[in-house]
Amino acid sequence: MHSFAVINNRKLQKVDSIELPFSKSLSNRLLILRHLAGSSLQIRNLSSSDDTVLLNNALDKVKHYSFAGKTKYETENTENDFVELECKNAGTACRFLLSLLSITSGKWMLKADQRMEQRPIIPLIECLKSLGADIESVYPNKIFPLRIKGKQLKCSGLITLPSNLSSQFISSLAMISPYVDGGLRISLHTSQVSLPYIKMTLKLMQENGAEVRIENNVLTIGQKQYRFDKTDVEADWSAAAFAYSIVALGKIESLKINGLNNNSLQGDAIVAELFSKYFGVQTLFNNCGVCLYYDENSFRKKETMEMSFSSCPDLFLPLVVTAVCLNKSFVFNGLETLSYKESDRLNNVIEEIRKEGMDISYENGELKFKAMDYCKELSYDSFEANSYNDHRMAMAMSLFVFKYKSVKIQNPDCVDKSFPDYWNMLSHFFEVSLI
Repeated sequence: MHSFAVINNRKLQKVDSIELPFSKSLSNRLLILRHLAGSSLQIRNLSSSDDTVLLNNALDKVKHYSFAGKTKYETENTENDFVELECKNAGTACRFLLSLLSITSGKWMLKADQRMEQRPIIPLIECLKSLGADIESVYPNKIFPLRIKGKQLKCSGLITLPSNLSSQFISSLAMISPYVDGGLRISLHTSQVSLPYIKMTLKLMQENGAEVRIENNVLTIGQKQYRFDKTDVEADWSAAAFAYSIVALGKIESLKINGLNNNSLQGDAIVAELFSKYFGVQTLFNNCGVCLYYDENSFRKKETMEMSFSSCPDLFLPLVVTAVCLNKSFVFNGLETLSYKESDRLNNVIEEIRKEGMDISYENGELKFKAMDYCKELSYDSFEANSYNDHRMAMAMSLFVFKYKSVKIQNPDCVDKSFPDYWNMLSHFFEVSLI
């Protein structure tokens, strides 16, 4: 384990292309669908992120100890033994597994890190219990670990969940719906956060045989079970945001990235539009992926950015830091879920930016940054940033290397959660040392 990443600002090297990780969001959904379908088809380009590895390992263990669908697997469960499954701080894996285990024959203990105690999950637990799930906390004053006894669940009417906490509640329930007696009917709020992630889930379910219908903001999923056909994973548009930031901040003339799809199911593909509109980074799509280039004439520096992140919360950090480094004013809203991520991203990024004496504030649901009359040029001082053990915070803080001679970031290994090769990718542009 490394304690720090040290990035030194040197003249940018000529870099023709970079590789991005494959989508964690797509990978994790496809793993759940494949498991429920009882398929052994290989998923091509499966993400190597920690979250996906955790989920894949857990599902392998579930398959070994459970009765899945019509296929009987050897079980070593005794009357008193619960099979332990580790989620750590993987929110997607934890929420997806919670629903899956509730319908999976066997006795399960779902474990997680302390941070998951602070992240939303109780509404999903209560909803599953209303369907008949057998879920209980081991300790009276803690959520985790959870004991789960798998059983047949039954639809009990229209399901309503909080719309301002996590779209993963709905994705988690939706994916198990074909295996619930009577299917499920779920209310979709017009204010639903991270709606593109729900759309991704439903599209993948349809592509793999599920019956999905939306009428009058009610999602209805029948009991037609999955046939697993979708086996390819795209490159990750959330990770691509950091490449866009590098092109914008470094004014790079050309950078090729393979594996990005113009017709992507990933909502974060909107990053191409956002960086074109606000930062002068243009995107040319081809059969292999994209070519990015910086167009100074299209960068409207004095225009204040105004946007909501309710549909794309994972783009928040790279856009905030890019705007600050370019001394570009902004007003951001739709930030309700950011405090419940791997860290409290909203307050943490404010704290890090204020270290530089920047005029940034949050009130009445809006984050505001006012451009300074002069922009601080490269300093000979080192900027030390806290990653808060949050992969996107660590990557976002690394972008300050465009503002300082060197940047030192605590706990750099946390990038393994979504972009294990991030520091190697960054080393194509700067001197990077892990110590």
